[in-house]
Amino acid sequence: MLTSAEIKNSNILKVGINSLKELEEKIKALRTINLHSKRKRYIISRTEIPDNSGNLIMQKGEDFDYPKTMLLKRFYKPGFMFKTFQPNEGITIVSSMNNAEGIQMTMDLVTQIMNIGGGAYEAFIDRVDSFSGLSTIMGNAIYPKLVIVGYISSENITNEINYFRKIANDDPYIRFVEVIHSKIKPKPVLEKIKTILISTADKDCWKKFILEVIKEYISPYNIEER
Repeated sequence: MLTSAEIKNSNILKVGINSLKELEEKIKALRTINLHSKRKRYIISRTEIPDNSGNLIMQKGEDFDYPKTMLLKRFYKPGFMFKTFQPNEGITIVSSMNNAEGIQMTMDLVTQIMNIGGGAYEAFIDRVDSFSGLSTIMGNAIYPKLVIVGYISSENITNEINYFRKIANDDPYIRFVEVIHSKIKPKPVLEKIKTILISTADKDCWKKFILEVIKEYISPYNIEER
């Protein structure tokens, strides 16, 4: 169980870092992912990486690939941490603020997620009113690893579901989690994605929510599920 200090004061989402063991696992997964997704995933080095003699194995800004990762294993231990960049690092909150209930639920979600890492992840967290808005920001090279679905306006449910299906079909490796609320949103809008319940009767519900968000964000890609 993570402590409150770990959630607030550490790089709990592991943004910008990967161990050599994690790199090896990710590179293997990305070879398959990039065959099936319109969004290509890659990992680049934020630093120069030398061997034991000082000769460069990788330049700053160079992509990690399988041969380079295997070469790194000759000089670095599995737990050695490398500074990295991935285009899909980040979380997007899809939650409408077009009425009082939507504003309340959205602001609660934004506040809780922004507090992960003591606010250090602010630059990696976006909030949009709709899946059409998510589709727009995904037109850029940067796109989320995890999407938190909050309040969806009843006026636009059909349109929103259609946008969601298109995004999920274009990139089946984006993770979606839908939040349901005991009073504001008792039933999910989307099908076949993970849900997290926020219950006003459970004083620990927001802590459980944060732990689930962290778990979803840092869990490895499971290619066998696709």
